[in-house]
Amino acid sequence: MSANISHFAAIFPAVDPEQLATWYKEKLGFEITFRWGDPTDYVVTNREHKISIHFIRSGNETIQARQLYVFCKDVDAMYTEVVKRGVRLISIPEDRDYHMRDFDIVDPEGNQLTFGTGLTE
Repeated sequence: MSANISHFAAIFPAVDPEQLATWYKEKLGFEITFRWGDPTDYVVTNREHKISIHFIRSGNETIQARQLYVFCKDVDAMYTEVVKRGVRLISIPEDRDYHMRDFDIVDPEGNQLTFGTGLTE
């Protein structure tokens, strides 16, 4: 029997969930779809109804960064978009030996996102 998993949500710890979610909105084109708490302790963001990243308040100023791989139909278009928005890049799009074309960025709290497109053989 199949679980028919439809999508996933990464949950990143954040010193200030609202501020980090706003960065994802302004720099990566995510929408803020849910907030919880007063002050806000949990924020949900979404892009194109396919990628959801949640941020939860962490009282630890030295939280460990996380990584997320985001599959795109056109990684070069995504690269152009983030460059225009002034996102901090780790690498530029390159064809990799693992049959992906991808690049890496980092958010203000050190979480790494890799955007990639599969290469046809």
